[in-house]
Amino acid sequence: MTSLMRSKILTAVKQFFADVPPEATIGVAVSGGSDSVAMLLALREALPVAKLRAATVNHGLRAEAAAEARWVKALCLSLGIAHDILPVRDLAPGSNLQARARMVRYDALAAWGQECNQLCLGHSQTDLAETFLIRLARGSGVDGLCAMQARWQDRAIDWARPLLAFSRADLRVYLGECGQSWCDDPSNDDPAYTRVQMRQAQPQLDDLGLSVERLAKTALRMSNVQEALTFSLKALRPTVMQLDFGDVVFSRSALGQLPGEYVERMVAESLSWIGGQAYKPRNSALLRAIDTKKIFSLHGCVLIPQSGNLLRISREYAAVEGVTACCPALWDHRYFAQNHNKTYEIRPLGGLGLTLCRDWRASGRPRIALKSSPSLWRDDQLIAAPQAGFGQKDVLQVVSTPWE
Repeated sequence: MTSLMRSKILTAVKQFFADVPPEATIGVAVSGGSDSVAMLLALREALPVAKLRAATVNHGLRAEAAAEARWVKALCLSLGIAHDILPVRDLAPGSNLQARARMVRYDALAAWGQECNQLCLGHSQTDLAETFLIRLARGSGVDGLCAMQARWQDRAIDWARPLLAFSRADLRVYLGECGQSWCDDPSNDDPAYTRVQMRQAQPQLDDLGLSVERLAKTALRMSNVQEALTFSLKALRPTVMQLDFGDVVFSRSALGQLPGEYVERMVAESLSWIGGQAYKPRNSALLRAIDTKKIFSLHGCVLIPQSGNLLRISREYAAVEGVTACCPALWDHRYFAQNHNKTYEIRPLGGLGLTLCRDWRASGRPRIALKSSPSLWRDDQLIAAPQAGFGQKDVLQVVSTPWE
């Protein structure tokens, strides 16, 4: 007879993967902790036809890690699931260790899981609540306080967190019902880490009504707010900004009529797209940039006040100086040139290239923006510099923006 918790978890997992082919290859990241072991067992039980593959990342930071990885391998062997240990080298102790370890862990898993239809992580509702508290303590806004995503794409991988609806206590009840043990990582009790401090404070938060479930629900509501903001921005963008080839130009007058949250979002997303950054700039720096009356460098970009009460965001020349790409190629993650003879090269126009564009002032674009703009060359011969009005305009195209 299946227990109530076991039934809930298995039903949730089946529903989560309802749109995934039954015989799909599903990767499972298993550290040996209770959450990931519960996920491994639940996937095996709920998706009997799926091809499961498991991996354990050994960061080499703890003496016990190698033994834990071997323990997971033995568990997978007993379950008939293929398992690989992924060693991580040269992760030196120091500041922000957990964040750096997380980054290399995702890199290792992505490289390993390229053939998987989904790659699953064992994050629980408890992780979601702890992350919410950490970001709340940092003063994060709507985006930072949103719930962890249950599904997303990154590094050419479809990632999944199928157990976000269940707390760590729920998952340990399930393991108990299955008669399955797990490994306890001593660092999970080390108060030197902020996450552990939040975890240890949870009993006091429970007494105040800030339970894991309540915190998780609040994070989900913040996700709904984020969705609403994203939706309304679609209509607002054309009224305050325009795409000028690879630059973004804002009307300060129009921006001044909007709530600050909209302004910050539009400027931040423009900076991230132009600068090729996965994360937004710090809010304090962003606010200074928005209010600048002088040229301001931020996030690999330059913000340039222009006449007509305009604010232009361009690529910073120092960020692309010396960056070249042979055609056909994508240059600076935004520009593409099609040339199958591979005789052309994309480069930043630079000061020298700009001297070859006699009519660049007619473009109305500032010199500092044109220096970092893409140009097409054959050896030392300038073929085209579209933003500076030189040569054929359509030989270089801008790839789609994040808001299209």
